[in-house]
Amino acid sequence: MHYLCMITLLIASATAFTNNLNRLLLDFDLSQTDLSEVDEKWIEQPLDHFDSKEKRTFKMRYFENLQFWQPNAPIIVFIGGESEQDPRWVSNHDIFLTVKMAKETHGALFATEHRYYGKSKPDISQDNTIEYYKFLSSHQALEDLASLIKMLKSNSKYKSSKVVVVGGSYSGSLAAWMRELHPELVDAALSSSAPVLAKKDFQEYLDTVRYTFGKYGSDGCLDKIKNYFKVDEDLLKTPEGREELKKKYNICPEVDMAVLENQQFFFYWFEYTNLKLISQYGLPQNVKAWCGQKRQYQLEIKPIWQGGCNNLDFKSYDWTKQNFAEWIYQTCTEFGYEQTTSSEKQPFVHWNPLEFLLKFCKGFVNGDIEKTIDEGVARTNKRYGGLTPNVTKVVFTHGDMDPWHPLGVLQDLGPDAPVIMTNGTSHCGVLGVKRGEPEEMKKDRKHVTELIIKWISQ
Repeated sequence: MHYLCMITLLIASATAFTNNLNRLLLDFDLSQTDLSEVDEKWIEQPLDHFDSKEKRTFKMRYFENLQFWQPNAPIIVFIGGESEQDPRWVSNHDIFLTVKMAKETHGALFATEHRYYGKSKPDISQDNTIEYYKFLSSHQALEDLASLIKMLKSNSKYKSSKVVVVGGSYSGSLAAWMRELHPELVDAALSSSAPVLAKKDFQEYLDTVRYTFGKYGSDGCLDKIKNYFKVDEDLLKTPEGREELKKKYNICPEVDMAVLENQQFFFYWFEYTNLKLISQYGLPQNVKAWCGQKRQYQLEIKPIWQGGCNNLDFKSYDWTKQNFAEWIYQTCTEFGYEQTTSSEKQPFVHWNPLEFLLKFCKGFVNGDIEKTIDEGVARTNKRYGGLTPNVTKVVFTHGDMDPWHPLGVLQDLGPDAPVIMTNGTSHCGVLGVKRGEPEEMKKDRKHVTELIIKWISQ
């Protein structure tokens, strides 16, 4: 379902709901990170940039690091996405591409936090979920960024500074769209692993997971996965088997595993999530290591883990109350991104059809859920151009293992809007040096930096 590169066991990043960029921090060597020069700041933003009658505001958080700054150097903005912003992205550690770029250009570093995420939440009534979230959208978030950049540029010391925006995953889409909608404010952009095409039935996600395990896994790994699925499928067919399954996965005794929704929920968490995480965030060696395990590992992740057992009673959950509710709302109203098992190419059986995944949207929309998603997807693609955004001076990067890349720009849009695909890497790999990454990634990261510097020097 919802994935779109650290909250209680990294719930928002180690589950199948978001592709939280902070998940990547797990794979970085952060021992040299120093935040002493990073300042937390706030800017007041309109609650609604498009309705002059709406007078309410909220405070948006951002981080600032000026330790590398020299006059006339660029402003580099790392855009926040569907999680709390982590200041380490703009620290002193050149393991991060943003920091490396700032050091090379003597630039000023900023990291923004997306409205409704982290501490940038509007102080308005939450009694009505739909009313509360109606100001949460990519369109509003882009105007928040525009307001921040205008404020920075109003400072005389930044008058001559070029502006570079950087983002990965959803925030990578925001980076490209920012350059598209506000070329007067943004001079260049890096859009990493960005799913710029909104799509309701995102069946290609698991197709790519199949590709990853087929190409980078050991011989017979896909057959091994099929066997895991068949064993658990067979257990679900009888009362005795369902009891055995509950013991195997420590499922709470009161959960009725004869209920179809609970069975689908089981596959969602314990079968698909494992594979998705490895493909989305791993490297070839991680895939091989998983294939070499004697048995499938199990996840004990909130909110499934409750009171010493895994609660798979699907109807017991109110998804509007979970701490990743914001992203569910955005997928239900703007993007879709439903990672279904619809495709006949993927070998992981068909336990997560579209009709099941749409049930996570209950409570976030009024009326027909599928119609709401259809309208939101159409609106998003019309607004931003889908796979052909009207941009220049944007570099799009992807990893071939990344299940999100089918929704990204995969062909050059022009000489100043190139695509870089790095084999043997996955989600947002260009944004930071990862343990064990291939040499090709180092070369591509250097190429990205050279492109950005060339564009802002023109």
